[in-house]
Amino acid sequence: MEGIYDIHCHILPGVDDGSHSIEETCELLRREYEDGVRTIIVTPHYRLEMFEPGMARIYRAFWATCDAAADIAPDLKLYMGCEFHANMEMVETLKAGGRPTMAGSRYVLTEFRESTPYSYIKERVAALRSGGYRPLIAHAERYECMRKEPERAGELSDLGARIQVNAGSLLGDMGHSVRRYCQGLLEEDLIWCVGSDAHNLKDRTPNLGKCAAWLEKKFGTEVTRKVLIEHPAEIVRDGVKM
Repeated sequence: MEGIYDIHCHILPGVDDGSHSIEETCELLRREYEDGVRTIIVTPHYRLEMFEPGMARIYRAFWATCDAAADIAPDLKLYMGCEFHANMEMVETLKAGGRPTMAGSRYVLTEFRESTPYSYIKERVAALRSGGYRPLIAHAERYECMRKEPERAGELSDLGARIQVNAGSLLGDMGHSVRRYCQGLLEEDLIWCVGSDAHNLKDRTPNLGKCAAWLEKKFGTEVTRKVLIEHPAEIVRDGVKM
């Protein structure tokens, strides 16, 4: 399948725990393109006291990556984003331009600790919505509070959040129980989009081509296009409007 969007990946060189060099970034881009990916929102980590790269450094890496993408294929498009680890000042940080939203849109890829209480996730979702943003919950399948109560994905969706899961989780990389949880969300139409969360060329590689094939086999072309192309495209369109 061509035209896939990867809306969650760490392929910018030297800014977080993802790609370590422009050479690795180039190979990651080639693999994404071979998988059918044509649009990428890069999402370097931002987490206080762990990942706080300066925006000037990030943009230098972004423009170098854009140049590499143009050399690989003229139809490979890149946009800036961020995987924002939730904190109590995140709305103020976003409004001040301290970190970018997804492709200049209202969407914010929002990450939590795996042990985060559900009450905190709900509170941060509500704060982002009140601030005019739309939280996109990063790899929702990682959070224990979400797996314990599958209906919570629906509750967050009703509050205006969107649910993202990782392709590797659908493919079984996190074990059978997590895969079953993700399949259940798909059956309930609660997964809004799927991302690769690719970091490197070893154990966290691009995998959306393999995931697309699995999704088509298990859930059909309509669902596959919705979570890999149509919904992610809404992020970019929303950014154009802003």
